Amino acid sequence: MASMLVGLDQRVSVHFLNRQEGSRNPIPIIRLNWLLYQLRPDIIHCHERKMIQLLKANRAKTVYTVHDVHIPTDTFASYDALAAISEAVAADVQQRINLPVRLIHNGVPIHRFTRRTQYELATHEPIRLIQLGRLMHEKKGQHILLEALALLVHQHGETRLQLDFIGEGPSLNYLNERVRALRIDNYVRFLGHRDWTWLQGNLSTYHLVVQPSLYEGFGLTVVEGLAAGLPILASDAGGPAEIIQSLSGGMLFATGDAGACADALIQLIQAYRTQTLTRLVGDLVLPANGRYSIRAMADHYLDLYQQLQITDIPAARKPLDSTTYSSAA
Repeated sequence: MASMLVGLDQRVSVHFLNRQEGSRNPIPIIRLNWLLYQLRPDIIHCHERKMIQLLKANRAKTVYTVHDVHIPTDTFASYDALAAISEAVAADVQQRINLPVRLIHNGVPIHRFTRRTQYELATHEPIRLIQLGRLMHEKKGQHILLEALALLVHQHGETRLQLDFIGEGPSLNYLNERVRALRIDNYVRFLGHRDWTWLQGNLSTYHLVVQPSLYEGFGLTVVEGLAAGLPILASDAGGPAEIIQSLSGGMLFATGDAGACADALIQLIQAYRTQTLTRLVGDLVLPANGRYSIRAMADHYLDLYQQLQITDIPAARKPLDSTTYSSAA
């Protein structure tokens, strides 16, 4: 939590309710509503779909950001506005419920990332691969990447490589078992959680980000990798594919196909060795104020908040509706 507060403007107040995960103790909920009564906010922005059920006797406008596909829609109609972090998420919501949804991409502080600028390998230098995210193979597809790595090592004789997993999660034991079964112990490390400060300063020391998700609403780690100047290899599922297709700097492989992942890895490794990486994937520069920047995200949310606050003005003076805004975002 402390790492999330680094660099936060001093004018921002942070309140902790200290509710334990899974707790049924009503005291934190009472504290929440008392705090809201004292603050009298204009907007309450939620990132968990059931939060609306905890807000009592509140006059503020409410916004819910949908962060993934397949999120149950049972509470969506209770919010004054919905935002989706990608076209994939927006389409998923609108297929299941007839409500307007704003497309507002997640953003990262691009300017804070140390960037890689050299795309070549020294003689005998191993290529360093990194996979970022919660260890949950049923969604994130880390087992597909391990199978691809095994193909590189045992079938293609590619042994000058190192794969680091950054993150924690319920699949750690399973993935360790797969590493042993695939006989790639010498090439894989599980490094656990790393905070944002570490990520922004150290991601550029790697050569390649691999994101083999089986499904994904957005793919923030893809944007983080691009912010660090790294090429991205991602599955062609949902949010990551949407990002890669809108920018240069990445390649896609068929979701769930370890062989296709291995083939793409070979291309990228060879491009590093022959100094032809940018010829293969294009420029590796993420625009500082582009659609995936913190500034763009903040501006779009401020526009949404303003629209919610002036919904009672005559129709001729109202700003663009959600559908028009989404298509223009």
